[in-house]
Amino acid sequence: MADLTEKKLGEFQLLRPLGSGGMADVYLAEQTTLQRYVAVKVMKPSLMAHSGQDMVARFKQEAMMAAGLNHPNIVQVYTIGQEGDLHYIAQEFVQGKDLATILKGRGKPEIASALHVMRQVAAALKASGAAGIVHRDIKPENILITQKGEVKVADFGLAQLGDSGPEKKGVTMGTPLYMSPEQVSGRELDPRSDVYSFGVTAYQLLCGETPFKGNTAVAIAMQHLKNSPPPLKEKNPALPDVLCRLVHRMMAKRRSLRYQSADEVLEDLKKLIVAQKQGRSLDLVRLPRLEELERLADVERRKQSRLGSAGSFANVDDEEMQLGPDVVAGVTTVMPEQIVEVEEFIPPQETQSWLTSRTPVLSVVDDLPPIPKKKRVSQEANIDLTPAVDVTFQLLIFFMITASFSLQKAFDVPPAKNSDGVSMNVQVEMPDSGVRIEVDRENTVFVGDKKAQTYKEILELLTAEKSLNSSVNDVDLILDPDSTHEMRLTVIDAAMQAGFLRVKNKIQEL
Repeated sequence: MADLTEKKLGEFQLLRPLGSGGMADVYLAEQTTLQRYVAVKVMKPSLMAHSGQDMVARFKQEAMMAAGLNHPNIVQVYTIGQEGDLHYIAQEFVQGKDLATILKGRGKPEIASALHVMRQVAAALKASGAAGIVHRDIKPENILITQKGEVKVADFGLAQLGDSGPEKKGVTMGTPLYMSPEQVSGRELDPRSDVYSFGVTAYQLLCGETPFKGNTAVAIAMQHLKNSPPPLKEKNPALPDVLCRLVHRMMAKRRSLRYQSADEVLEDLKKLIVAQKQGRSLDLVRLPRLEELERLADVERRKQSRLGSAGSFANVDDEEMQLGPDVVAGVTTVMPEQIVEVEEFIPPQETQSWLTSRTPVLSVVDDLPPIPKKKRVSQEANIDLTPAVDVTFQLLIFFMITASFSLQKAFDVPPAKNSDGVSMNVQVEMPDSGVRIEVDRENTVFVGDKKAQTYKEILELLTAEKSLNSSVNDVDLILDPDSTHEMRLTVIDAAMQAGFLRVKNKIQEL
């Protein structure tokens, strides 16, 4: 790495090196016109001798890909330029560390912290996927975490927009530890490939190691095609089952049995985060989308079992199940040269704590034998009353859940939408005679003009309202059609605890 410290590239004065990778060197620089610090990536001149304009095209493509994504969880690109024979990209300077460095130094985080990271990465991939961009190199080294705990996805150097890109069709690019099966086999990619790589990254975040290992790039890559990852639950028994299932579903070999977008992953992560903040067991949270994907996977397993086709590629996409020796040979030829290791961008300043001790960690499971069905108290309540749990505690939970659903019937609580997205709510007309409570589509509760999100906050506000108006016994509950069933029951329970005798419900958009 030739040191360019003190050199000026356009309006950027290079101050000191920050890191180096296979494609570029990264410097801390001052943008003299705006008097701010930025990170400047300078393409290595030596690459010009080997790949010439192809590398310049890829370097420029990275800048344009990221520049088109204006999102708080994506490193912002400011400009691209050339000074003599030096090509550079000026981008946001992130004061913190990459996730790989944090995991190496501090080990796996608690569940809340892991959920915090996963939610923000999913939000970034939702934005890039909506723009038709496939990052192709999601891994801990490309996830930066600031001192405030903000997560930034970096390095779009291998990104693909549709069919664009200087590389030829069939060429495999990425980092073997995190590549999707379709990426390994050189097939056409879509944002579901990033979902797979994100799943592998989440697996490592939750248990401290990647699912596959090997002595060579090819050995690792072929495991993504043929092998099921070891159960995440075995790697970290403290993880909730539902989180393990979610991560394994992201890593499904078949794209059709994977989460179909980062947006879908984000929705389920948000439900888990709400439950975690409320102090509820994550394994009691229902994730209908995950359950449907698992049902489809179970159907496929049975079908394959009947056909006797449980071969080495039984879990891969239909198109990829046709892979033969020619594809394997192609991967062997391409791998050493075309798998691009993207540079580690490690800013010098320390990240405080592991994102704060307020956020916990999760777990995974996917292309494994069918998950045994748990016995349930009712269709609605996902409770596994196993002998390992104290019987008294079981009965207490059973009573609380049963009471909640009895309240639903007694007060005509409108149920949430069904699996087809059709609202099954029946509106109950009511006069506004009691304490008004609103639950919006984000599950934020408003008691009058005061906002609450947890059971404790709701109960405190309702208790205060009851003490001010002791003669008022009714609650007028206004529900947005997109509010969840769980939050509605939470509000009703809090109202009864506060001393209100009747809850009247009405559905309307908020």
